[in-house]
Amino acid sequence: MKIAQVVCHVPPQPGGLGMVAHSYADQLTERGHDVTLFVPRNSEDLKNGKRYKIVTLIPWFRVGLGAILPQLLWRLWSFDIVHLHYPFFGSSVLVAFLRKIKKVKLVISYHQDVHLRGWHGMYERGSRKIFLRFILRMADKIIVSSEDYVEDSNIQEYYFKNIGKFKEIPFGVPRRYKPAEKDSDLMKKYGFDSEDKIVLFVGGMGPNHYFKGVNYLIRAMSQIEDRSVKALIVGKGVLQKTYKKMAKKLNLENRVKFAGYVEDELMPKHFNLADIAILPSINSSEAFGIVLIEAMACGKPVLASNLKGVRSVVDPGINGLLVEPKNSRDIADKIKYLVEHPDKMKLFGDNCLKSVEEKYRWSVITNSLEKVYSNLMKK
Repeated sequence: MKIAQVVCHVPPQPGGLGMVAHSYADQLTERGHDVTLFVPRNSEDLKNGKRYKIVTLIPWFRVGLGAILPQLLWRLWSFDIVHLHYPFFGSSVLVAFLRKIKKVKLVISYHQDVHLRGWHGMYERGSRKIFLRFILRMADKIIVSSEDYVEDSNIQEYYFKNIGKFKEIPFGVPRRYKPAEKDSDLMKKYGFDSEDKIVLFVGGMGPNHYFKGVNYLIRAMSQIEDRSVKALIVGKGVLQKTYKKMAKKLNLENRVKFAGYVEDELMPKHFNLADIAILPSINSSEAFGIVLIEAMACGKPVLASNLKGVRSVVDPGINGLLVEPKNSRDIADKIKYLVEHPDKMKLFGDNCLKSVEEKYRWSVITNSLEKVYSNLMKK
């Protein structure tokens, strides 16, 4: 099949949408499909080391991760399948319009709701009200990471009226994410001792990633008296400065470490530094949490916010625990419980490995995606 994917960014730019699009393209190319990713042009070398084709288009207008790419109307003309990763403000409606005028098969991955602030938020709400229903209506199939999430999302009304149009396909994790000993050089780099219990957070820290809840994790650390419990925060963005000031104000400079940006190939080593991985997000801008399954693939017990979609990854009491959003006390209590019960951490970690092999390896995910494409091509 000749497949086009349209997405707002792709690695090495951080973010879940780009990582999923990259992984789909990589796996499908390996299976012999002709895959091209279409993304807005930026200053980073996006093509380096990738097996699939990438076409970078110059935006006519751009704000944040949104971009207007009218070139898509003719560049996508010859493909069998067009796979749009939503949200992609400015270009999603153009792809939907193409579907209206040409019998191309359109698949949409609805990744998440968006809750932006200020005038960006006004634009998002207006765009959603005017265009989103048209975009969804043009899709031949809509993929969601979990039905649990979409049932309470911005598109819940459309979902319940068109359930047969939706397909649940979770995200996947590469096989390079696997258990390993803690890297001594990294332990030394971040100032960790062998007896330390490390709580790991991985996520973006740009202004649109405020929903990750890092501030609640930092407050939780101030409520844990055991000084051997330390946090490692991985990710880049302007909010890092705010979080560093917060940690300093709470006298946590020796217990909350900031790694900044970590290259993709070094991420498995960072996950394997952890004793516990956490995703303390605060609202439905977080729909799944790929970092959770990356941690699980390394055999790490997980703590995740009790949010629709995110909670679908965690089996409470089996492979991790849920924490209440915006509740630093609950986060602190759950961290302390795991640290004080190493047998539970070991059990949860073992169960994480089983869950990943059954549900979250890319070979399993790609089988489901190929079936969606094949069924559409038969119609």
